Amino acid sequence: MESKQGRSDFMRHGRYMGYGFYGSYILSILVILIIASLIVFLLYKRQKNYSFEKSMEILKERYVREEVNANEFREKRTVIQGLEGLNSAVIILVDRYVKGEINSEEFSVMLEEIK
Repeated sequence: MESKQGRSDFMRHGRYMGYGFYGSYILSILVILIIASLIVFLLYKRQKNYSFEKSMEILKERYVREEVNANEFREKRTVIQGLEGLNSAVIILVDRYVKGEINSEEFSVMLEEIK
C-alpha cells in the first residue's frame, strides 16, 4: 500500500510531467505560434496569387473590349505567367503593363531594374 501512495505523491507533484508544471504552457504557446505562422503564410501567398489573377482578368477584359489585339494579348499573358510569385513591386509593374500604362520595352527595362 505504501508503494502506491508514494507513486501517487510523485504524480501529484509533477515529477513525471516532463518539463515540469510550465511545460504544458510552453507547448501550448508553441503550437499557437506555429498555427498563426501557417495562417499568415497562407494568406500572404494567396494575396500574391490573387494579384496576378487580377492582372490576368484585366488583360482578358481589355482583350474582349478589343483594347488589345490577339498578338499583344498572347505576349502579355506569357509575360505575366512567367512572373508569378515575385515581390509586390513586380505585381505593381505587371498591373501597369496590363493596363497599357507602359509598353513592352519600358516594362522590360523596369523589370530588370527592380529584380
